[in-house]
Amino acid sequence: MTSKTDSAFSKKEILLMIGLAIVAMVVTTIAVIPNLRNSVKELFSSDSRTVIAKVTGNLTPQGPQITVLKIHSKNTLELEVYNLTGADGLTLMAKLPLAENRDGYFTLKGNSTNLALTDVDGDGSLEIVAPTFDDQMVPRLNIFKFNSATQGFDKVSSPEEEAPTK
Repeated sequence: MTSKTDSAFSKKEILLMIGLAIVAMVVTTIAVIPNLRNSVKELFSSDSRTVIAKVTGNLTPQGPQITVLKIHSKNTLELEVYNLTGADGLTLMAKLPLAENRDGYFTLKGNSTNLALTDVDGDGSLEIVAPTFDDQMVPRLNIFKFNSATQGFDKVSSPEEEAPTK
């Protein structure tokens, strides 16, 4: 006579294997379907803002002196520009949203950086340069130029190479 304890697996072990199989199927489904994956990611992500870069400098020799913060919050990246030379002290000049949500780095004068104030077009005024990556990991170089007429920032494209003269 064979007893019930001689079986290869007990009822507890079979239930455990069924439970693990169900968990594996659920996790696989969440990983494969982008909408579910993003919903689960948002469920566990925090709403906090994180400053990931800071740079300070004078936009022109005459000013203004600014501090630029590159901020990551939830699934967005943005730049906040503060005027340091105003009568009220530290004042917010602009919030510049970045279309991509992944931080990037580039090399400037031999150093790797993810935010810079540099004279891109050679006009004597500094531009804000903030590299990012899109969802397909294509790099983008976001350049913002100060517009003294509007006291704001305009997004510009990379400087074009001069066309050869005939």
